[in-house]
Amino acid sequence: MNSLSPKPLLLGVVLVLLPAARAQSDCIKPDGNLFNLEPRPNAVVQTALSVAMLPNRVGPNMDLVVATGYDGRNLEGSHDGFYVQRSGANCSPDLEGGLPFINNMFAPAGTPTAIADPARDAFFIVDLRFANDPDRNAVGILRTTSANLLSSTACPSGTQTSSASCWPAGAVTNITGLNEFLSSPHIAVDPRKSGAGPGAGDLYTVVTERIGTGLDTSVSLTACTNSTLDCGKSITINGGDLNADFGFVQVRPDGLITISYRNTTFPGVNPEEIRFVTCTPNGAPAAPTCGSPQVVTTENNPVFATLIGDLPMMDQLYPRHVNRMESDGKTVTTFLVYDRCDVAVIQQFGAGNTFCPKTDVVVTASTNGGVSWSPISKVSPSAGQQFFGAVALDTSTSTVNVAYYSTENDTFQLRPQVFLAQIAPGSTIVEKSHLLISDFGDVLATPPISVQDQPEGFGDRLALAASGMGEPGQSRAYVGFTWDSVFGVYEGISSADVNNQLTNLQY
Repeated sequence: MNSLSPKPLLLGVVLVLLPAARAQSDCIKPDGNLFNLEPRPNAVVQTALSVAMLPNRVGPNMDLVVATGYDGRNLEGSHDGFYVQRSGANCSPDLEGGLPFINNMFAPAGTPTAIADPARDAFFIVDLRFANDPDRNAVGILRTTSANLLSSTACPSGTQTSSASCWPAGAVTNITGLNEFLSSPHIAVDPRKSGAGPGAGDLYTVVTERIGTGLDTSVSLTACTNSTLDCGKSITINGGDLNADFGFVQVRPDGLITISYRNTTFPGVNPEEIRFVTCTPNGAPAAPTCGSPQVVTTENNPVFATLIGDLPMMDQLYPRHVNRMESDGKTVTTFLVYDRCDVAVIQQFGAGNTFCPKTDVVVTASTNGGVSWSPISKVSPSAGQQFFGAVALDTSTSTVNVAYYSTENDTFQLRPQVFLAQIAPGSTIVEKSHLLISDFGDVLATPPISVQDQPEGFGDRLALAASGMGEPGQSRAYVGFTWDSVFGVYEGISSADVNNQLTNLQY
């Protein structure tokens, strides 16, 4: 692996609390804030999946925030839930609901991810879809505007019984039969305003597709128009890789499309590669023109559906990245974050899983479009388990944010807290780690009411979004996380309940 010539990633993580830099008081409780409206009696599991925001869209210092999650209530017939803060600055949702059907036939089928489009004042959600008669899989895209989410007529406060008016536009792509199983959808929007060049404002989705009934998988890329959701033909971007998955797509400020993914030799205590692809837009619905995959690194001790220490949770090598335009207006630095095992993975024969005694969140960077990458650096040097690394770029300040769970402050290294580290504008140094949640989560606690297909432990990810107005002190990073500090009531007995929560950091 080659290193960057300008300056390598350096590790300078210091654990500090900065109360003066924190945001609204209701967002910074020791356990964050519950981000669903479920009544407490007989409450079921909600886990965080994604969060998106438009800064100051509601009013001064009040952001419009959209989150998605797994919701055991089976809202509108699926476990895909969305939650919206629109009336204040307290990290509390004003409305929630299940995601609507698309074309009256494609039902939500899992893993919804929300993104914001500041240039067009819009939000999008991508998820998996299922239809029958005949049985088909697909990728679903939903679109709405800020005006729509702020309307009490289109989106009444409370729990929605029908959310189609909140998300009035929808489309499906990557329609396959059941043998071509789909997983891990993701979406990105070209941030440029209309007229800035081919592809400005276009949407790009990626999804993993199993080829036939075997174990081979590929990552597909699809281009869609923004306002009309007119989607073109999907293309495969993983070259000759036979086990590509976990595609993650972002669009650079200059319009180039970047995709990171994992290539593994299933099943896994074998080395796994992280690959990176750059594509040139041709204007949706036309497919982009993509280059060959380049190797970021090869992990000899990857986490692959791996147990995290003694926690009843699974971790996976899922590479995520952001692209930052530097002050010269030409150089783009790509920061890529993922989880890995710090020591040799232990194979647990008969148990069906591997075991990692020490997990880390790590970061690497490239300034030449993925041709070479800096040495891998840990986001935190602390003891315990660091996992579920998430990355988001605040384009208003060029600050890179990395959120993660860590058990470092627990004597037995079993109970996690939520941390946020940052990389300052113009720098590649991981700076201070902010402790966002001072209380501890109890991953070992078992939800009192089980729901079919509910996630294990605290799910499989953190949610992160960051933006601002371009001045110090006016940016906020929102972290959506899964926690069990809120109690429910079960046959008159109070017991911890697993929920999606929200907190933020103002900087």
